Amino acid sequence: MVNVVIYLNKTNDAEALVKLLLRAELIASAVIDLDNISYTITDGVFTKKIFNVVTAKSKSLLVNAIIEVVEEQISDDVLIIATPIVGYNNNFDKMVRQNTLPI
Repeated sequence: MVNVVIYLNKTNDAEALVKLLLRAELIASAVIDLDNISYTITDGVFTKKIFNVVTAKSKSLLVNAIIEVVEEQISDDVLIIATPIVGYNNNFDKMVRQNTLPI
């Protein structure tokens, strides 16, 4: 199991992407964090960016398919990470298995 975190520009429709991924059974659930502020320093220049961040629950074997859909629907320069979920209860396991493609 994984959390897939997708950083979208504010111009992208996060809700539409979530609905697409849910209908395709690539994710079991998702939350959208609006106006997420990210700070970086690049070449000594302080940068502030505002994202809409989608955090989705899925199976690790579906990560590549999720990335492919996001890159096709949005852009290939979207930031996407997947982090393993190292512990969960039976209810969580059942929810993810029942709401994603069988692998």
